[in-house]
Amino acid sequence: MSENLATILTETAAEHGDRTAFKLDDVELSYSVLDGSSARLAALLKSKGLEPGDRVGLMLPNVPYFPAVYYAILRAGGIVVPMNVLLKAREVKFYVGDSGAKLLFAWHDFADAAEKGAAEAGAECILVKPGDFEKLVLEHEPDSEVADRAADDTAVILYTSGTTGTPKGAELTHSNLRKNCEVASIALGDFGPGDTLLGALPLFHSFGQTCTMNCAVLTGARVTML
Repeated sequence: MSENLATILTETAAEHGDRTAFKLDDVELSYSVLDGSSARLAALLKSKGLEPGDRVGLMLPNVPYFPAVYYAILRAGGIVVPMNVLLKAREVKFYVGDSGAKLLFAWHDFADAAEKGAAEAGAECILVKPGDFEKLVLEHEPDSEVADRAADDTAVILYTSGTTGTPKGAELTHSNLRKNCEVASIALGDFGPGDTLLGALPLFHSFGQTCTMNCAVLTGARVTML
């Protein structure tokens, strides 16, 4: 049985597909749509040559595209490298180059820094712009396969703030992240389907990722994004 963290999405979508997973203003994304989107994005990643263990940068704000790309990377067997959207080009170059990321998904409002930094690091930058991005994703048929990953395989490389030196990438495993959200979902209120979490903290940081996004997807709760 695969220990891939992406299975928290496929399992919840199978049981609570019609429930809202993420809401931003008037946009609501159900678990079934999120699952299908991640499957199409996984196909896109594989068409770009992604193989299990490859790193992919994720430089998005709190928008529904974030979880779709996040779980797609995991689904395809890749490793997510979350990045602050306010990074400058030289910082993007460092994060992408240090992690060895082959691809970078970046929000369109930060295109200049993202594209320049990625290019200097030798990686391809895929801009996420509403409307255009959907067209790109829909060009690919869903790949519903979830890559087989071991519990101790790296799922996410989360960088330190770098306030006292060069940022360092902390490798978080599939089992580590799963256990974190299992414990947090109980400790923070034992929530589940029908409950709503406020997604105010950045999803590219550890708390937002674990205690909001992954907890919600594990339990079938809804995230209202800010």
